[in-house]
Amino acid sequence: MKLKIILVSFLMLITSSAIIAQSTSSSSSRYGLPNRNDFDKWSIGVHVGPNYFQGDIQKNSENNNSLKELPFDLMYGAHVAYQFTHTSAIRAGATFGKFSGESEEAIRSGMKEYLYTYESPVKEYFIDFVFTSGNISYLKRNKKFHLLGSIGIGIFNFDGELKNIDPKIGASPSNPFLAVQTGNVTEGMMTLGLGFKYRLGKRFDAGLTYDFRKTFTDKVDGINKPTTESDNYSMLNLNINYTFGKKNQQMEWVNPVEIVYNDMAELKDKMDLLSGDKDKDGVSDIFDKDNSTPEGVKVYGDGTAVDTDGDGIPDHLDSDPFSTKGATVDATGAEIDTDGDGVPDSRDLEPNTPKGSLVNFQGIAIGDNLASAGGAGSYASGWLPSIFFDTDKSNIKSNQQDRILIVARMLKKNDKLKLNIIGHTDIDAGESYNQKLGQRRADAVKDNLIKVYGIDGSRLTTESRGKTEQFAKGNKAMNRRVEFEVAK
Repeated sequence: MKLKIILVSFLMLITSSAIIAQSTSSSSSRYGLPNRNDFDKWSIGVHVGPNYFQGDIQKNSENNNSLKELPFDLMYGAHVAYQFTHTSAIRAGATFGKFSGESEEAIRSGMKEYLYTYESPVKEYFIDFVFTSGNISYLKRNKKFHLLGSIGIGIFNFDGELKNIDPKIGASPSNPFLAVQTGNVTEGMMTLGLGFKYRLGKRFDAGLTYDFRKTFTDKVDGINKPTTESDNYSMLNLNINYTFGKKNQQMEWVNPVEIVYNDMAELKDKMDLLSGDKDKDGVSDIFDKDNSTPEGVKVYGDGTAVDTDGDGIPDHLDSDPFSTKGATVDATGAEIDTDGDGVPDSRDLEPNTPKGSLVNFQGIAIGDNLASAGGAGSYASGWLPSIFFDTDKSNIKSNQQDRILIVARMLKKNDKLKLNIIGHTDIDAGESYNQKLGQRRADAVKDNLIKVYGIDGSRLTTESRGKTEQFAKGNKAMNRRVEFEVAK
């Protein structure tokens, strides 16, 4: 009857395992989780550890020193397992060893005539369901450490022998120890286990489990006591397992929900990008093509720094942010001047003039004899550039420095030349104010020639003509200028 119950339970366990495996496979494909066919599922292993027999005759009593052996018997065996989900497997195995002990209760009660010793070889065969908890962590999954539990059924065989039995002892109601001869017996049992395992590599893992065996007989040790229900035993097993297959990936150690973790992390990163602004330029990181622009720098809508002249050098690094469109510039944003005449190539009509040549604002070489440029008192604007200013400003802009360089070079080439520097303004504001503004502009150019290029100040005179000479009507920017005139 007991064997029938065990067989029925075994069939139910196999059936439920198949249903779970099929259900898991269907769910995986439906929800886009990893397919179970992508993993190695079969494994083999060995187990070894001490056995603790829990019968009427116990191992190595504290009150009896007749046994000089270890307080436990060693059991060993092998098993094979099939992982049908990421958290569950079915396992079958066999274990071998022995039971032994003494009638400890008789010793404690002083009934030395009831002292029995017992020894029996034992072998068991089991099949159980193993569940691991490492793949169901909702917070932080440990990819190398799993807790596990198991439950199953099996059979075990023993062939016990009682020794030192007093022949005067018989089976009577007054005998507290009813001795029976066991012989070779096979009985059913239930298996329960609890423990942990640790991953050692892609193929190996090791674990420690406490395995309990609930039997259905009280006759294992040859003593059938009316007050005891059954003789049970347990083992503390060290397990070594090896997973084999061609996928090179153990199903047990892969969390199918990890794809959900990754999607959540990716979504969080996108939300951080959408709401974050690392460089504080006012453009969200998810739209920002340059997350390293310095704080305070003006940027376009895509987060890149403004480059007014389109020369590839952002304005905050550009020494001349208003260079000619399409002109070739150096690393600082200044236009290239191949012949070094002070006129950038983009505006130089003679880009290959000899070094040291005197040129006009178009880069065209001019003679050293000023008579060719006109007599004293005539304008030199035909061959010297004008210097332009911003509205209501008298400071010299960086993009006008190359024009002053041309004037300075011309003065150094002609040491007898004297120039009158004339300041002009646009028509805005009153005449008196503009007269003073034009003078400040002329004085600023003179100071620059003296301090930067070392021109003798006695060769330079300044005056202001305010807004009296509007050179370009309707274009105020062209009237905010300084011009040069050959001095008398």
